[in-house]
Amino acid sequence: MNFLACEGEWVAGPGGEPICAGQLLNLTSEEMQGLYGTALSWDQVSELQGETIVLFALVFGFLVLKKVLK
Repeated sequence: MNFLACEGEWVAGPGGEPICAGQLLNLTSEEMQGLYGTALSWDQVSELQGETIVLFALVFGFLVLKKVLK
């Protein structure tokens, strides 16, 4: 996947479209990773999603128990 980057600033044109006020650059995903850090792997994403769901379930369960015991 390729990305468009602007060496200058992105500004809004008369119709609201983005216009690059500098030079446009075409970057690959590997170049983007090098510029902005490493991305998560799909295994890491799945692990984080699982942990988030467990945390949400624990908080929800705690709130339900708190309401039931009042």
